[in-house]
Amino acid sequence: MTASPEPPPSRKKLDTDELIAILVAFGSIGTIFFWAIGQSDSGFDLSSMSGGLIPRPAPVPSPLTTIAPRANPSITAVPAPQATLSPSPEVFTSDPVTSVVPVPLPAQPFSTPAPSPDVIAFSDVPPTYWAAPYIIALTQRGVLGGFPGGTFQPDKPVTRAEFAGIVSKAFDQAPTQPSLQFEDIAPTYWANAAIEKSVQTGFMNGYPGEVFRPDQPILLSQLQVALITGLNLPTPANPEQVVGKYADAQEVPKWAVDKVAAAIESGLVTNYPDSNKLNPNRSATRADAAALVYEALAKQGKVKQIQK
Repeated sequence: MTASPEPPPSRKKLDTDELIAILVAFGSIGTIFFWAIGQSDSGFDLSSMSGGLIPRPAPVPSPLTTIAPRANPSITAVPAPQATLSPSPEVFTSDPVTSVVPVPLPAQPFSTPAPSPDVIAFSDVPPTYWAAPYIIALTQRGVLGGFPGGTFQPDKPVTRAEFAGIVSKAFDQAPTQPSLQFEDIAPTYWANAAIEKSVQTGFMNGYPGEVFRPDQPILLSQLQVALITGLNLPTPANPEQVVGKYADAQEVPKWAVDKVAAAIESGLVTNYPDSNKLNPNRSATRADAAALVYEALAKQGKVKQIQK
């Protein structure tokens, strides 16, 4: 009798967990399969799997290494359009500025030397001396100077060179005459510059033969003529009558009558010691020069009048 075959074993039904595990397994296998197909050109690299089956070490950045991108000749780089910047005006707001109005300084009416505050006294010029106020005033202004030992020597005759130095310091007249070269004035002469200035401003002049005679004492009438000419003071209409009031009017040189008359009218007369005489041919002293130069400055309004 023939034995009958064993019945096939009955299949066990899968529970829910087993079904999920099978699905996950098939899903992973399918993912690996499709990833392997996509990497066919670059080779199979398990380290790039998304699941991270083989951990890749983290790269250590190096600040000194610059990795240049691999150029692809098939790709043409298109430059990005640059933005056009439109200039925008800047508005500056400044703080309000208070305007300052300059205050004009008072104009100096005189250019003659200013008086020194120091009291100047000379042993040979007492306060009672007739020309003491003139001498002290001009010495304080730097127009006159004394001698070693504290003297002024007021009665000493003044030379033409010395008078040229006095007028060049006292007055600021503009040059009106050409410069002259004198045979007896060397370029190194101590009063060369003063003589040149006195000639250019019209106070002084030379003698025939192109000489100046710097060491010659200046006469009182010559001193008056020099001041009237340099200051361009007017001549009176009747000069002979003006000069004729004095006892020695006939001693006034003919060429000097008009200028001496102008000096009388302008108060440029000393008359010391006799107020009735002009003494036109007397050598002018340092005191005479001080008195007449000061009176000329007062005539211009540059100094105060001294009461005689």
